[in-house]
Amino acid sequence: MSIRNFAIIAHVDHGKSTLADRLLEMTGVITIGKHEEQMLDRNPISRERGITIKLAPVKMKYSPPVILNSVQDPKGIPNQVRDDNSEYTLNLIDTPGHVDFSYEVDRTLACVEGVILLVDATQGIQAQTIANAYKALEKNLVIIPVINKIDMDGAEVEKTEKQIIDFLGVPKEQIYRISAKTGVGVQAVLDAVIEKIPGPASVIPMKMGIHEENSIDSRLRGNDIMGGGNDKKFSNLKALIFDSYYDTHKGVIAFVRMFGGSLKRGTTVRMGHSGGDFIVSEVGMFKPDLTPTETLDEGEIGYVATNLKDIHAIEIGDTMLLPKENTEPMPGYKKVKPMVYASIFPTETSDYLNFKKALEKLYLTDSALDFSGIYSTALGAGFRVGFLGLLHADVVRERLEREYELSLVLTPPQVEYKIEDGKFYEPIVKIFIYTPEHYTGAVMKVCEEHRATFITMDNKNQIALTYEMPLSELITNFFDRLKSATSGYASLDWELIRYEFADAHKLELLLNNDPVEEFSEIVVSARAQEKGYFLTKRLRDLIPRQQYEVKIQARYKGKIIASERISPFRKDVLIKSGKVIGAGDVGRKRKLLEKQKEGKKLMKAVGRVEIPKDAFMKLFNKQN
Repeated sequence: MSIRNFAIIAHVDHGKSTLADRLLEMTGVITIGKHEEQMLDRNPISRERGITIKLAPVKMKYSPPVILNSVQDPKGIPNQVRDDNSEYTLNLIDTPGHVDFSYEVDRTLACVEGVILLVDATQGIQAQTIANAYKALEKNLVIIPVINKIDMDGAEVEKTEKQIIDFLGVPKEQIYRISAKTGVGVQAVLDAVIEKIPGPASVIPMKMGIHEENSIDSRLRGNDIMGGGNDKKFSNLKALIFDSYYDTHKGVIAFVRMFGGSLKRGTTVRMGHSGGDFIVSEVGMFKPDLTPTETLDEGEIGYVATNLKDIHAIEIGDTMLLPKENTEPMPGYKKVKPMVYASIFPTETSDYLNFKKALEKLYLTDSALDFSGIYSTALGAGFRVGFLGLLHADVVRERLEREYELSLVLTPPQVEYKIEDGKFYEPIVKIFIYTPEHYTGAVMKVCEEHRATFITMDNKNQIALTYEMPLSELITNFFDRLKSATSGYASLDWELIRYEFADAHKLELLLNNDPVEEFSEIVVSARAQEKGYFLTKRLRDLIPRQQYEVKIQARYKGKIIASERISPFRKDVLIKSGKVIGAGDVGRKRKLLEKQKEGKKLMKAVGRVEIPKDAFMKLFNKQN
């Protein structure tokens, strides 16, 4: 087939989105100099932070240059003889590089036959380079290794090339060198996508990487149930949903990879796992905007407008089938288990229902979220939300506030302990750290200070350290300290491996003698005194002075182990009975009061104590 489905995978900030820009330019999707950089990073938060937070599909059309004879290119790779002007459909999915969004990579790799593995020549192979490459290898995908930023000062091309050779076992001639920023070498990579990545096969293995591998039964294909010799074959439909979002006018929009059959407007579709039927209102491609087409055919990647207003009717990982066919759905994706939890509350209690709807809509685009309703005597009704990491939590909060115009309070993220027979069991993770050799000592010191246990060290190309450590240590300020100790060069990946008994208890924070559940957490005894002192002092710095004394205490196992106080202001007599009093410019005073009123929106009352919203996030972060 003349279709190539592929993805770009890499460590964060290695140039994936910039390379995507060059590919879009070379295929005529966008015009050079007339588009924003990192075109596929369309989320404002993604642009501001300089990282990709969502997978992004796009369709391109490409006719390779005609080659009249077989010659070897400068890399020694023989070009195939091609004497026609064949046009290829290229479906590219750009992916995030940060470990908190690695589940987006998992979903993407189930939809493609090959990947471009991008490595920054100034940084070499890093944690997510390895993690993402292993995911591609497990799914038997074709890997095209590419070294990026070869024109940068400090680029170590030969060293990076050797790392790739040692890691993947590929010959030097199969590694491409490019500058995604200037476009140097990108043409060769584009041609390699055509030559090396296979088109969708008639029998496609289930590359879910989660369940046992199955195959789509080719014997079920080919029955024309539509009638009429010119109709498309709509039998044995299998469309895997790998992403979705909610549109006010079109309802739920599902991103699909067609593993069998065809779809068009008016087709009645059954959901393979969740059940329920709906009529397709529109199908189309990503160019990169949603562009309607007549059909979506086998092997293609596109979208399906469902016109469903119930966001629970569509689930990522489900399979679209035809109601009258006895076709098994694809296995789907394994539910991602959140690693850290936080409670989120609307600043205004009247916003609760809007907050609930926004969270449900966001779940369509971010299936890693896990949430359930809770009630706090201090903060009112809200949700307990599970995230994959601190960055994930912060991005979700910002998306909810900006995309849905909400004002929210996010309590400090905490890990979920298991409690059995009154005993606490804390989650233990295995961490993989990659760092230049001269930072090894500093890295090991940081690990030791975070209760980490050394496992192995490999110094083949750069130092690779493996530790086991409690997840609670990882989610505090470990990553920030690691980056500081290595001048930003270290990279980190991790995985949950087990739960382990811990001598732990709840550390309670009290404001004016009232326990505040939102500031309390489970802490091991060895950390209790240190944490109690830190949290009380931290809250003293974060809570502004009030018109009454604020007493801050930490209580552990029934004993007060730390205490601080905030002295009160004098009484505010500027306003009395709703009128501005006192001498001076009344207009200036009223303007000051209006400014104070706006400031109140950034505060949250806990009992009688008003706390800045950002204090909830800053509380457990020593860097802020």
